[in-house]
Amino acid sequence: MTTTLAIDVSGLSWRYRSGVQNLYWAYANAWAENPAFHKDFDVLFYDRSGIYNHNLQSIVGPAYQSLAPSWWPDQLRRPLQVLIKSGSWRRPQLSGAINHVWNWNIYDTGKDRCSITVPDILPLEYPQWFDERFIRLTKASLNFARTRAHYVFVISEYVKQRLMDATGISADRIHVVYPGINPQYFEQPDELTAQGVLRRHGLVEGRFLISSGFLDPRKNLARQIQAFKLATQHESSDFKYTLTGLKTSLSQDVLTLIDTPEMRSRVVFLGYVSQPDLIALMGKSAALMYCSIAEGFGLPIIEAMATGVPVITSSTTSMQEIAHGRAITVDPLNVEEMANAITSVLGSRRGDYIARAIDNRKYAATFTIGNWLEGHLKVYNDDK
Repeated sequence: MTTTLAIDVSGLSWRYRSGVQNLYWAYANAWAENPAFHKDFDVLFYDRSGIYNHNLQSIVGPAYQSLAPSWWPDQLRRPLQVLIKSGSWRRPQLSGAINHVWNWNIYDTGKDRCSITVPDILPLEYPQWFDERFIRLTKASLNFARTRAHYVFVISEYVKQRLMDATGISADRIHVVYPGINPQYFEQPDELTAQGVLRRHGLVEGRFLISSGFLDPRKNLARQIQAFKLATQHESSDFKYTLTGLKTSLSQDVLTLIDTPEMRSRVVFLGYVSQPDLIALMGKSAALMYCSIAEGFGLPIIEAMATGVPVITSSTTSMQEIAHGRAITVDPLNVEEMANAITSVLGSRRGDYIARAIDNRKYAATFTIGNWLEGHLKVYNDDK
């Protein structure tokens, strides 16, 4: 007898992908790319967003179930959302399925077994960086995990411990499953394409550091830029710091810093870039700078290792765990320590760099989207 897993994908309609959205896209890609899973499981991807997600449907085919008709215009999603939330519209067909909820907008029938992935509890630990709605929804998801979920998943041992401390959920109820990265990070674009990406963004191979993620205080970009300035004060002016990611309401301090006469020519803010461009940029950078204050996992750490470039990251929260001794780890509050790490990377010998890159790529290869989904399915299977 097969088990049915119903995954709420209502949060995937946004044009830009956050870290949590990447996790849910990984479920879909893993299901599509691993037919061996289909023997014991049926997976349904249900969508209550009021949008018909054609991109997702093209990946999982008939496993996609939207409450919006395929012809429904995206601009009319709001009135349909009202009907869906009021219960006057048709509902997802989840009877008998394990319902894996979207943790910031929980759909609970009250009847079926439920599952939830908690990516972090940072809105409760750093409320100054999140709005009240986000904090409220995070509290609701943790309460759901504590009182209602049959299966609770987290993305690192660090998050597991923080979740236990915050909710009192016992360790045996929480399952750590590491996310997987897009396999395209292991398949660098051809040289002509990569050089075209660099030219389009005004960059030179090996002559820039890169950071990936939202421009918010948690990412600690102001200190990283100060460290870059300190470490490269004797470098020629063509060496740059490249920021990729979206601005937020809390980005102004960073934007003001990079718009000063001193930094305007040295820091390149690209905003959101497509994944193919990001892969090319990361693979041609001198190193990834990912010295956040706090993270639940830190996908760019593994993505950078997959491309073969050095990683400088924080010795705090999950990042030290994920780096696993294969990155240079620093105190994210210590600008001088970060600057020394940059200097170390730029001065590393070619032989040492190649040896570390090969080892890091082997390590990164264990973080597959197949393993990500399989880790969840194993927990459900063991509970039969």
